[in-house]
Amino acid sequence: MSRRSRPRKIGAGMLSLFMLSKLFQFVKANQSDIILAVAVILISVISFNLGKASALNGQKAQIKITGGENALQTTNYSLPTNPSVVASKNSKGKLYHFTYCPGASMIAEKNKIIFPNEAAAIAAGYILAGNCQK
Repeated sequence: MSRRSRPRKIGAGMLSLFMLSKLFQFVKANQSDIILAVAVILISVISFNLGKASALNGQKAQIKITGGENALQTTNYSLPTNPSVVASKNSKGKLYHFTYCPGASMIAEKNKIIFPNEAAAIAAGYILAGNCQK
């Protein structure tokens, strides 16, 4: 009688160790490419957030490109300066929005309460919506 050899079953623990070793081999083989990709992603995220922070602080950025006869002139830009804020009559949390916030455009005209400035909205018991920043 010959014994038939059964195929060995690989348990979940053994399979996860195998996958982990393959992952380590891949990382080791492509280490420089992975570091470069992570660095590019981090620099992009940091640059985006620094630009967003400077815009939200109300700073005016000057862009000046110089060179040759066809040089561009300096351009200034800033956030909207409309001091009025809006709230909804149907707001359960008594939230107000600046006019440039996405929440302000979602309030139906018939439900809008318009305050002349932020201080008036605060005095009426309203608080700034979480998706709206100064």
